[in-house]
Amino acid sequence: MSKIDLRRFKDVKEAFKALKKRRREIEDELSSLKSKFELGEIDEEEYNRRKYELEREFVEIMDRLIQLRYIIGER
Repeated sequence: MSKIDLRRFKDVKEAFKALKKRRREIEDELSSLKSKFELGEIDEEEYNRRKYELEREFVEIMDRLIQLRYIIGER
């Protein structure tokens, strides 16, 4: 999991772009995870554990995106 530290960005718009990129990465990871599970490459326990972690990070990213949208005035 590659969490984003917003303090490392000097510009709010930079942070916004990084969060959007990470959101897409998580979506791709979830899709890949589902495929691996369906193909039997990982067991149900591993699938559920990793899915839970990705979903938690996704919710956190979405929350930050909404906050930054408000700050930068993007709709």
